[in-house]
Amino acid sequence: MYQMILSDLDETLLVNHHVPKFNQEAIRQLKDVKFVPATGRSFSMIEDILEEIGTANQAHEYSICFNGGLIVENQNAQILSFQGLTFDQAKQLFDLGENYDVCIMIFTLNHCYLFKPDPTEIARKKAQKAAFTVIDDYHMDFLKNEKIAKFLYVKPDMDYLKSVEQDLPEDIKKQFSISYSSYRYLEFNPLGVSKGAALKWLADYLHIDKQNVIAIGDNYNDVSMIQEAGLGVCVAGGAQDIQAISDYVTTVDYDQGAVKEVIEKFILKGEK
Repeated sequence: MYQMILSDLDETLLVNHHVPKFNQEAIRQLKDVKFVPATGRSFSMIEDILEEIGTANQAHEYSICFNGGLIVENQNAQILSFQGLTFDQAKQLFDLGENYDVCIMIFTLNHCYLFKPDPTEIARKKAQKAAFTVIDDYHMDFLKNEKIAKFLYVKPDMDYLKSVEQDLPEDIKKQFSISYSSYRYLEFNPLGVSKGAALKWLADYLHIDKQNVIAIGDNYNDVSMIQEAGLGVCVAGGAQDIQAISDYVTTVDYDQGAVKEVIEKFILKGEK
């Protein structure tokens, strides 16, 4: 019997940065099954989403943020686990970023800083209701005493981002967990941080066998949790190689009710 569902947000649960009514209604039918957002976003960026699914500021309800770098109990935003980057690690990535045609994005626990952003990324951050600042002076010394959660290179061109990853020095590749999301982000977390590792951590914390966990996603930062879960699900619009490693691929895409389909099929109808 499934006891917990982890769901990616962008291109999985959300439509236009909100939970559509069909997904909200399906989630609210869950009984004794926890529904946990598993996202690359910060916790402050998902509070409206938690309101929409009915778990905002609730005890014994949880969220996974920054690709697993932060695990929170929703009531009072209690931090259960945080794994961030050191300033020196972020500075290495920052200095390398000058060599590439990318926007640099740095997340602290509660804020996002953008260097060289294009207008589409600024519009995206506004739509996501992110607390963000555009930095015109190209340096990051002001972050020396901040908790840095995640570092990103941003460009809505996946081929270019993949070429950037291939070009990175080997010692850099060995220091970080590297993933992609939303077909525009090359993301860097501390080595060992992933949504899959967070799934295992939270399942252990709640004394849930991971075989009783469903994970739903669409992109490369979701692969680890899709593989770690008892039932790994890719939405219909996900990349073909992610579909290939999933236990189930939905019949509809995210904007037509992929999460609703999973809840109805595997929880409400009890299919295996």
